[in-house]
Amino acid sequence: MNYIAFKFWIVLLLLLAATGCMEREAPVPLLQADEVLQAITGKWTIEKIDYQLCRDRNCTVSTYTGSTGDYFEFRADSAFLVLTERPQQQQKEQFKASYTLQGSVVLTKGEWSGRFELEEAKAKRLVLRNTFIGRDPNAIFTDTYYLTR
Repeated sequence: MNYIAFKFWIVLLLLLAATGCMEREAPVPLLQADEVLQAITGKWTIEKIDYQLCRDRNCTVSTYTGSTGDYFEFRADSAFLVLTERPQQQQKEQFKASYTLQGSVVLTKGEWSGRFELEEAKAKRLVLRNTFIGRDPNAIFTDTYYLTR
């Protein structure tokens, strides 16, 4: 075996060893519609909400860390989002909830509708992501809700 072939095999073995040791994130299993309802029904405390805005491949993220009175509650046909951004000022939104799509819940309020995909669904932790386009077609918004029980 010549020197170049030897170096090639050494580099190849190092690459294989490095990729084998890398921690890979397991894909989130896509829950069936009835499983989504079962997994998220109830009251969830808001840990934080990340608001991302991307325009022309330039993204900015702002984070709402929540307060003790913030929660997202899911019922069989409705959902409630309660945010207390300032003391003595509570914002409560009510949505119609639909659990007919695999791996997500669709929330509707008036003319607005959003598909919230389950990024993580565990007994004590839930991560929901909603991506939508604003009035400016170049603006893509992604809201990610980190919820705990």
